[in-house]
Amino acid sequence: MRRAILLGVAGLLLILPVALAWAQTAPSYPDRPLRMIVPYAPGGAADTSARLLVGPMSEFLGQTITIENRTGGGGTIGAAVVAQARPDGYTLLGDASAHTVNHALVRNLPFDYARDFAPIARLGAFPLIFLVNAQEAAPDLRAYIAAARARSGRIAYSSAGVGSAAHLAGFLFAQRMAIDATHVAYRGGSQGAQALASGDTQYMLASTPAAIGLVQAGRLRVLAVAGASRLPAHRDAPTLAEAAPPGFEMAEWAGLWAPTGTPEAVLDRLAAAVAHGMARPEVQARFVELGVDTNSFLARATFARYVAEQRALMTRLTSEAGIRPE
Repeated sequence: MRRAILLGVAGLLLILPVALAWAQTAPSYPDRPLRMIVPYAPGGAADTSARLLVGPMSEFLGQTITIENRTGGGGTIGAAVVAQARPDGYTLLGDASAHTVNHALVRNLPFDYARDFAPIARLGAFPLIFLVNAQEAAPDLRAYIAAARARSGRIAYSSAGVGSAAHLAGFLFAQRMAIDATHVAYRGGSQGAQALASGDTQYMLASTPAAIGLVQAGRLRVLAVAGASRLPAHRDAPTLAEAAPPGFEMAEWAGLWAPTGTPEAVLDRLAAAVAHGMARPEVQARFVELGVDTNSFLARATFARYVAEQRALMTRLTSEAGIRPE
């Protein structure tokens, strides 16, 4: 963990000289408080990332940033608020990976994800963890799969909303493991995890922030990690590839956007504020505790390319998976 933090901080320190240069490109911005719309309920990857960074960002900018959770529509209701906001850098969107898939899954959107948002930075990537209720009798993932197949048609899985990483991962898990499972969408990852803990659903692939409290309280159990390697936060949990080959990898990630048309100098200053926050050792340490890849920060240009690539990938993936708009 210490090595991961040091590597992450070292990488971010390379960004800071550029960040300081950015800071001088928009000297009068901001001159009033900002708001960041998070289109999910508190507790998920996007919300957790935003709350970890909002303090250091406010410090860097010299203005308060207030987080507003605008839930519903799998993240589209809050995103619509930002898409329709004045492009002046005072209304931001702290979104998750559903940002690159909702266009293919939600009908009649009043905005265009590709056209109406300017990428600022990726805040972190959270490999998903496979969760079951703590009362589940199966001792490991292989046993769970066998039991779920025996209960065909009576299995449901939680997600953080239509088009979320949890939705796609839950669907792919059922498809690849030949389980007949029903998708149940909630207004955020923490709500989906709570439903699992209450027995309303039978499994979920969620980000660690959405479920860590319930895991620590003994109400949920981690059977596997949908990442390339095991996570420090869940050392005893095997990867999906280890537990049920061939498995697959899936991560929830969080990013920051502004409305399209926001001045370049303002976008640069916001990116500098994120870089400042990500370089803070206490932020890095907390991200490691939550299972975040410490090398997952992406600055503006790289993040813009990543978003475009993810949009193309997720469009193809949802088509191949046969997921239809709801």
